[in-house]
Amino acid sequence: MGWFDSLVSTVSNAVSSAFRAVKQTVSKAVKWLADEAETFVGEVKRLYQAAKPYISSMRVGLRTLAIHVPWPWVKALSLGLERALAVLEHLDTHPLAAKVQQAIDWVIARAREWQKKLLDEQEIAEAQARERDLNAAMAKTQGPEREALQAIALTNRYHLVKALTNRLIETEAFVDFDHYLRVRAVQKLLQVYEEQMTQLEDIGSLSQEPLFIIDVAAQLIEARAELNDADVQRLDELTVKHFDKAVIPFVFEEMILVWGLDLQNAQKTWEELNKRVVKDRVLKRRLEMEAELEPLEAEEARMLDDLRILLPRDEAQLEALGNETRAKRNYVFAAEGFLQLLEKSEDQLVADDQEYLIDHGGRVGEILVRCAQNGEKWERLSPEEQSLIVSFANIFETDCKKRTDAFRVIEVAA
Repeated sequence: MGWFDSLVSTVSNAVSSAFRAVKQTVSKAVKWLADEAETFVGEVKRLYQAAKPYISSMRVGLRTLAIHVPWPWVKALSLGLERALAVLEHLDTHPLAAKVQQAIDWVIARAREWQKKLLDEQEIAEAQARERDLNAAMAKTQGPEREALQAIALTNRYHLVKALTNRLIETEAFVDFDHYLRVRAVQKLLQVYEEQMTQLEDIGSLSQEPLFIIDVAAQLIEARAELNDADVQRLDELTVKHFDKAVIPFVFEEMILVWGLDLQNAQKTWEELNKRVVKDRVLKRRLEMEAELEPLEAEEARMLDDLRILLPRDEAQLEALGNETRAKRNYVFAAEGFLQLLEKSEDQLVADDQEYLIDHGGRVGEILVRCAQNGEKWERLSPEEQSLIVSFANIFETDCKKRTDAFRVIEVAA
């Protein structure tokens, strides 16, 4: 079950059937905007790369951790680790004991060097090998010794998962919008739990939250996992707990930011081309008028010939770019309305005098879904349909810009 399907299915039974129907339609429209509307708003796969100059990149260090002091719980586990090594040696598994000793040394060293960097490709391979060795060692121990090894294995896995999550995002290996949402939410939550893990005095007191996120991250890295409903709900709850926003608005704001920037660039390109076309039109008209009075100089004659060839091409390009930019503008700002509809309950919409979202949001969503299913372009929509989408976009243009500006400030300051 995808994010949007899950969101709709968890709406309270008290919500009117009409409101549920609107949310279902709008959820499909937003997913289309994310997955398929490349002509208008761009691919999901390039969202993170495009947003990187404006949003905080993944943190690789902590202000709260002294550079040369290992984590408190690593010190506390030293006796258990020594006993675990002794058990392995007495079981005639000396090669494994040596590998476990290397794993322990690596984790302690990483505690000292946490602030420096993420794992590189070679270190990722080494961490994967360590994971296998530690799992084999834990199978041969029990009690405090096993718990000590579990703590080392957890730390190794955390570093590994964090690096692989970052690599997944950097390589833009997203399957679709659901995958993008989950990976970005997990990446940001890993940052939150990083500080929690470094400050623990006792690894046994670590909450279940980071363990859950590490497991989810591992699923997303290894394959395109379909999380069950309970995991989807829990991940949503964790983003609300730590960021005061559910996963969809939490991550979708990045998309709105990128789309807004892309729209600004398209508008700037159109303005520059329009200036050139206007200038060339004036020049062409002047040369044609002069040619009617007397023969032009050779250079001017060549210039007029070029303008007669190039100007129609530029005018056609300007018209196409204008149509594309206007359509993009409408879809981007309409997305803000969809986002608000998904964020709010029916009671909130009524209290905010936004009942029109219920009345017209579904209709706008239906039009966009039809465009997605049939490949229908903006210019093929009826005047009434275009007018409805434009009105919807006009209503939410200011909110979209405010959200984008506020998001940029918060993220850059983070």
